[in-house]
Parts: sequence; C-alpha cells; structure tokens
Amino acid sequence: MNKFDIDKQTLTDLNIFDAYGLNKSVFSVFNFTSTIKGNDKLMEMFRAPSTDIEVINERQELIKYISNYSGDLYLDRTNMDFVESYLMQNSKIKSYSRISALAKSVNYFFYPNQAYYLKEKGVREIIFLLKKMSEIFSTLDGEIKPRLVNEFDDLVIRLFKQSMVKEITGRDERKITLFELEQLDFIFRGAEFRTVKLLLDLVYQFDAYFSVVKASRKYNLNLPYMSAKKQHLRIRGVFHPFIEHSVANDIEFGGGKNVCFLTGSNMAGKSTFLKSVGISIYLAHLGFPVPAASMETGIWQGLVSTINLPDNLNQGYSHFYNEVLRVKHVAEKIKVSKNIFVIFDELFRGTNVKDAFDGSLSVIRSFSKIVDCYFMISTHIVEVAEIIKSEQNMMFKYLFTRMEDGRPIFTYQLMDGITEERIGMWIIENEKISEILNSRDLN
Repeated sequence: MNKFDIDKQTLTDLNIFDAYGLNKSVFSVFNFTSTIKGNDKLMEMFRAPSTDIEVINERQELIKYISNYSGDLYLDRTNMDFVESYLMQNSKIKSYSRISALAKSVNYFFYPNQAYYLKEKGVREIIFLLKKMSEIFSTLDGEIKPRLVNEFDDLVIRLFKQSMVKEITGRDERKITLFELEQLDFIFRGAEFRTVKLLLDLVYQFDAYFSVVKASRKYNLNLPYMSAKKQHLRIRGVFHPFIEHSVANDIEFGGGKNVCFLTGSNMAGKSTFLKSVGISIYLAHLGFPVPAASMETGIWQGLVSTINLPDNLNQGYSHFYNEVLRVKHVAEKIKVSKNIFVIFDELFRGTNVKDAFDGSLSVIRSFSKIVDCYFMISTHIVEVAEIIKSEQNMMFKYLFTRMEDGRPIFTYQLMDGITEERIGMWIIENEKISEILNSRDLN
C-alpha cells in the first residue's frame, strides 16, 4: 500500500485518534464495531490512509455494497470471545471416529462440564456466523461482488465440502445432536481449522466496514469522488463531524489558484473550518465517506497542518520558535514532495505584531510559488491580505461576523473576500476586565 504522508502533529490537530483530555475523536465517530477484533480492524484502516487509487476505490466499492443492507449484524462481543476461546483450546483434534464420538457423547450426556459447554457454544456460534453472513450477502447479491464477498464465497465452498456443515447450516434451527457436535468439533478445530480462522477474520473485517456504514448513516457522510489524473479539490457542504447542527460551507481550488487565504474575527470559526477540510482529505484517502454533501479531489501525497501547536518546554523553546521550526519542517517537506496539502492556522501568533506581519508575508509569498501543493492559511492580520490580494494564484475567503445591538453574531458562513471585522476589544470589554480592576480598593 502506498503510504499517505501525515505526521503526529497533524493527526493531533485534526483529533483523528483518541487522546487524553478529549471526549471525541474522528475514530470514535466511526466506531460502531460490535467486536474487539472488529475495533482492531477499523483502527488498522484508520492508521493506513493510501495514495493508491485502486486501494481507495476497493474500499469505497465495499462500503457502497454494504450500504444496501438494511439489517443489522447482531454480533455479540461475548459470543465472539467464546468462539476464539473454543478454537484455541490446547487439545487439538487429529482424527474422528464414530466410536470415539459415541464415547464422548455418552460421557457428556451424563457428566456435562465446562469443556462441553465451551464446545457446544463455540460450534453453535460458528454455524450462526455462517448463516448470518450468507444471509447478508445473499440479500446484496449483484453482478459485481467486492473482494471480501468473493473471499467469503470461497470459504463457504471449502466448508460445505464437509456435508455435515452444509446440512446443519442449511436447515432450520433445532438442537445439534451429540454425534453432530463431535463431528463438527473435529471439522472446526481439526480438518478446517485454518478455514474457520479465515472466516472469523472476514467477519471482523465486515464488522469494521459495517461500522463505517453506520457512521455514514448517522452523520450524513458521503463518499468522495477521487481521481489520480489531475490535482484538484472541490467540496460542497463541508462540516465538522463533532459539532451538532454544524454550518456547512463550500470550498474549491480552481482557475490556477493553489492558496486559500482565510480571514475572520476571533471565534468566527476559522480553526473549525480548516479542521473540517483536513479531516475530509484524511478520510478520503482512507476510502471512507467524508463530512460533506459532495467532494471531488485528486490524490494527495500527504497532509500537514499547524493548528494547535504545543509549547516545547522540555527543550526550552518559546512558542514562536516552535512555530518557526514547524514552518521549516513544512518547507523541507514540500521541497522534496509534490501534491502536499498544507494547513496553517494563525501563522506566528507567538510573537509581536510587526514580526508576525513580516514573517507571514514572507512565508505566504514563498509558499505561493510552490504550484504543485495547495495551501490554506488563516490569519487575523488582514494587512497581509491587502498587500498580496493582487497575486493571481491566491483566493481570499472570510467567515462572516455581523454586529447586532452592539454584539457580534457569528454566522460561521464562508464568504469571498477579506474581512475588516475586529472584535478583540469587544470581547475584552464584554468581560469587564477594566471595571474589575478599577473597582479594586486601593486602601
């Protein structure tokens, strides 16, 4: 699999995985798995975004295929653990005979024990899985089947060569006799042990993919259209999946423009919007649905962001120096790589206004010359935008805030142009900091 380039800072910025102090992650939004190993399979996929269009398309096709199933899995985590424990018993079965089966049956009949219960439960659950998966895939039968479905069909053919498995799987529910139990035990833990293990692995994969389908239904996510032919990005109605009733916005890089310069007042939603776009790009390279009405994009080789940059106190770095090192890291990356999507939220916020202005202007101008990468850069220093607004490859967007009765109303709506809105002093005055200090008793 061709690896998508993303670093730890970007994963943290976008809240892709669970972290201390966070009550939600992008992974948790998608995690409706029923089994422990299904959860593991989903995590494996989340950690493996790809730049291979065939891998991405294969995942998308399977998700589309499963989306047509209207039922549920009804997998029980405890029952799946029973199957795993049953298969991994120390006593391996090397042969089967009716005499041996008769002896065990009589013994179990008069002296049922834990080993017998585990065997009966394990065998029943394997039969259930065969029936359940067969039922699901039979309702989804189509001309073109995804790889996972073909693999299941092959496993069924292999298991059904054992007439006992075929007979019991095909009949109505009724008690499995002691003789049948012993024969099935030999098949599942002996003759077809590897086949049953492959069946379980397939069930866990299906659990993970069905979890993605559930998330798609709950959060109204949609599969993006991806093409390896040209680099482009167009998203309609992108929103942040953590925010209930999130305002959706459109963003498109076109007409030779590869830099989006984003302005907006404090609390206008710049960081949230940038994260929404970053999350969508990451999910698209997983082959997963994205938080948008629609999305068309090329294949990106990587994604790098600077949104919530921490202080590096252990190395004695100031916040500003940390920002400089991060910009240097991005510069070195795009020096040797093409098709990198870059997100910067508030360049150089850790220094004085003059240095922040000069630094932002210099870096943005340098970035704009790298035409085979795309950039989204937010800032509250609108004076930078005024200087570079004539640049042909830049587009200017802002998040609209209007004042009503002396109070700001945040619309979170993306507009064309550059904003002049500044509400920092309103926030300070609204918190009545000066009144608190002026009312202090000086005696």
